[in-house]
Amino acid sequence: MKNKIIAVVKFNSGEAFVMKNPIKLEYTKYGSDTIIGTNGYILQCYGYSREYDKAFAGTEFDLKLVDGTTEHCNGQWWDSITKRAREEIDGNIISVTANNIERLKKCYVFNGYCGTEKEIEKLRSEYQGKVYEYYEYEKIIKENNK
Repeated sequence: MKNKIIAVVKFNSGEAFVMKNPIKLEYTKYGSDTIIGTNGYILQCYGYSREYDKAFAGTEFDLKLVDGTTEHCNGQWWDSITKRAREEIDGNIISVTANNIERLKKCYVFNGYCGTEKEIEKLRSEYQGKVYEYYEYEKIIKENNK
């Protein structure tokens, strides 16, 4: 079942999506320098760089890949849409800002992702509700989380 938008919040010059469920991505490695995570509409792309070794301030994390292996990331994988990612992704890639409601209740911070313009427009078109001001929605979350 596809995750759905339960609210849209004005975010900088665009919109942020509040998702009903956590955004769970499946990651695939392409060659030696590209990892793409997707759930069918939201994407997260990583590019490998030997020039710099402190991506995400040197934070270490593991990505479980669909082939069953794990890629240990310790500063060399960057949030990046590589040439290979552009070849693998069918469509115009755009930025997406989103988080799920439960995580927003704990910490009101949205995450940056990407997606194809076609899939993101389709996802957005399924939400017909109000577009909230940024702090207006934060207040609603805080009031409902008491």
